[in-house]
Amino acid sequence: MIPFKENKKSIMKAFSNKQEERKEKKKKKLLALAKIVQLNDDDRRESAAEQIAAATCETSAHNDDDGFVKVTHKKKAAKANAKKPQISLPEQGLRTEDEPQNKRPKLAKCESIDGDSSDTSSSTELAAEQQRLKLQLTEEQYKDLRRQLRQRKRELENVPILRMREFGQRASLETPQNQRTPIFLTDIQHLLMSALIGKKSPCSPDRWCYLEKPLRLSHSVVLILEGLSLYHYLSNESKFSQTNQIFQTRLELVLPPLKDGSIIEEMAQVPLTNVQAHKLIEEHGSLESAVEMTKDPTLLVKAIFPINEACVESKKNNLNVGDKFPRTKLLLSALQMVDEGYPMPLRGELSERFKDYVFTKDKYEPVTDNSPMFGIDCEMCRTIIGHNELTRISIVNEKLETVYETLVMPTNKIVDYLTPYSGITAEMMQIVTKTLGDVQRELKELLPPDAILVGQSLNFDLNAMKMMHPYVIDTSMCFNLSGVRRRKAKLQTLAMTFLKEAIQENADGHDSVEDSLASLKLVKMKLANSLEYGDEILTQKKRLHDIMRLASGDNIKNNLLAYASQRDKRTAIITSGTLQSQMKEILMKTEEISIQETQKSVSLYELDTNKQAINKAREVALEHNLTITNLRLGIEEFQLDNAEKTVMKIDKWIAKLWQTVAHNGMFLVLMGGSTECASGVAKIAIKKNATAVAASIAATTPITM
Repeated sequence: MIPFKENKKSIMKAFSNKQEERKEKKKKKLLALAKIVQLNDDDRRESAAEQIAAATCETSAHNDDDGFVKVTHKKKAAKANAKKPQISLPEQGLRTEDEPQNKRPKLAKCESIDGDSSDTSSSTELAAEQQRLKLQLTEEQYKDLRRQLRQRKRELENVPILRMREFGQRASLETPQNQRTPIFLTDIQHLLMSALIGKKSPCSPDRWCYLEKPLRLSHSVVLILEGLSLYHYLSNESKFSQTNQIFQTRLELVLPPLKDGSIIEEMAQVPLTNVQAHKLIEEHGSLESAVEMTKDPTLLVKAIFPINEACVESKKNNLNVGDKFPRTKLLLSALQMVDEGYPMPLRGELSERFKDYVFTKDKYEPVTDNSPMFGIDCEMCRTIIGHNELTRISIVNEKLETVYETLVMPTNKIVDYLTPYSGITAEMMQIVTKTLGDVQRELKELLPPDAILVGQSLNFDLNAMKMMHPYVIDTSMCFNLSGVRRRKAKLQTLAMTFLKEAIQENADGHDSVEDSLASLKLVKMKLANSLEYGDEILTQKKRLHDIMRLASGDNIKNNLLAYASQRDKRTAIITSGTLQSQMKEILMKTEEISIQETQKSVSLYELDTNKQAINKAREVALEHNLTITNLRLGIEEFQLDNAEKTVMKIDKWIAKLWQTVAHNGMFLVLMGGSTECASGVAKIAIKKNATAVAASIAATTPITM
């Protein structure tokens, strides 16, 4: 029998040998992984260096013409990316004796850096790999290499990523036109707000995309090309050679009507700084309501519906008697109407869905703060085609008078009268002869061109009427009892809570006149109070802000933006030509609380030409969190003789701005609509590591062992 002490020694020796063997395995795995990483980085740098060299050659030919010293840009880019880590292996680890230089070792099994495996086949393969590679790492080299790989992993985890959600994918130019639904300028605003503020932003782009690690973005650069429409882009897409290499995300975009400064003016309505946010919160109670109050909800609606802008000057825009705030602030925006399923005359998939629908007016007038409101409600019955069709419609005016009331015979045979809900019976419909077409014609004559329709989930009513209308107030959206935006209260609950009226209690079914009156009364009551009235979400935000402000006594820092940043986000706005007075007023208000010129959070540059604007953007982009450059392109520049030259010039501008964007910077190109085509294009890219490293190859040196 073996003595206990000797047996214990042999066990401990075997255990120690196994530990050493396991440690050697880790070293070999780590070295193989580092080798793969290094070779991949080398390939990416070589590829990116070739692209930059080609772009530099092309750009250098125009250097004298542009009047921009590129050395300045390279120094700034190098400075922005100098801290980027690279993996460097010991010399004996670069290549094996029997392996070609371009062949890479493969790991037998995916495993973490500090992981372990009991797989015997894996051990055999690792032993063979160790013998073949004939590599030896000292303990010092092993620790240093592991440190580099961990640092590399942390860097990769901190890279911002933009992913498309379903709405974003549906807006992609890769989607067939008949299935495409565009995004809106509001969507782009929400993305920029998240890029500046992060998760605390009151405006999330989650409707159409997901921005991961937004605060890791170094800065954002936006280029607006007014006059370059979707039609112009698609007609010359192949000529945007450099642009097509930069962008993978290309989306159809609905923009405001083409007029000087309209796009950039709308972009600037988002509160970009702590100073501006504080002022808006003080004025409107909460940041979310401030954002809504400073924007025109009908701006994009004007680009979609036939609205006569010439009438706007002759119309008064004073508050209606009894209103405490503008009623236009309760109107649904174009984005909300699409999200809620309202019929809209848009291209693509929506165009096919609503092809049989008609407008409530052939031509509309701009809505104002004293435009008349009409409560509307419809009742439907199920027909043989399996859908609900219109069988009754009621409309009331602001004096609570019924101005339109009729039963309607559906096009198809009724199979279910839905009497407990609709109040419609077979007896009621026996003598009805009025058709949907008759109702549509009568409503066109009845409604004024700036009418505001009010109702509970009005999208269902308009779809039943097969009509489209630009100005709507939906009580299911401007009232909220739950504190969750998507959880909507029933009209019966809202009427009892705020009006103290019991509705929809008739055993014979709903009354469309009663429902339309309830909706209109609710909106009138809200207008007589405040924007937050009846909306638990806005009320909670205002209450939270007040508590924080009283607790600290620090008015400026205690807003929702201060959580994400200790200082203001700096913004540069660059235009070719002068801005409209309205836009300048917005910028002036932003700086009202600034003490010194050096503390200005928004810098404005008005240049004479597009070329000068591009050069200025390249000069200041790295010094600001957000740079918006607005260029104007005339109709003549896209005429047959000039189109190709114009496109090549724009392509060069985009490529130059892309070179200016720093590592982890976001670049957006918004191709604005023209008089020929209201649709535009949004191109979005985040500069990834490989390109950033390649841009600063000359200024960076790898870590050595």
